[in-house]
Amino acid sequence: MAGDEPEAPALSELRARLAEEEAAYAEVLAAVDALASFPLPAEAAPDARARLLRLNELWQPPPPPTGSGLLARLRRLAWDALSPFLERQTAFDAALVQLLNARLDEADRLHARLRELASALVHHAQRVQPLLDARARVATALATTRSELVLDAFSRQLESHERRIESLTALGARLERLAGETKTR
Repeated sequence: MAGDEPEAPALSELRARLAEEEAAYAEVLAAVDALASFPLPAEAAPDARARLLRLNELWQPPPPPTGSGLLARLRRLAWDALSPFLERQTAFDAALVQLLNARLDEADRLHARLRELASALVHHAQRVQPLLDARARVATALATTRSELVLDAFSRQLESHERRIESLTALGARLERLAGETKTR
């Protein structure tokens, strides 16, 4: 703004709207940035891996009973009777532990990828404002250049009109002189 001239109301409204939009954009960036910095489940519950290790150890079936004597023989008979069920339960436990291992590994990779994605989105969003600012500066520079070209064209037209007026003025003076000469004859 030059001197004490008041700003045009339309420009004031645009500046107010721009300030509102920039504040809203900054607010969204802050919210996305806060969401991008979430702790991964492995970070939030580090003991989950220790529990999984314990589970990996526990799925193994106990060894069959050993020893001699009547009591040991009764234990082996009971073991032999229950053995198919124990084998089935062991197979189930092994499959469940393998599934939990795979799911936990995959969940860790997924959560890490989500955090990377959120971070990339924040970085991208942070680049939008400078990009728009640069485009606005280029558009302003182009508008200034175009305005200068228009002013140059007007200046050339004015010069051309001035030359025509000078020619017409000279012609008018000549005609007046000729008319004066014709009257005197």
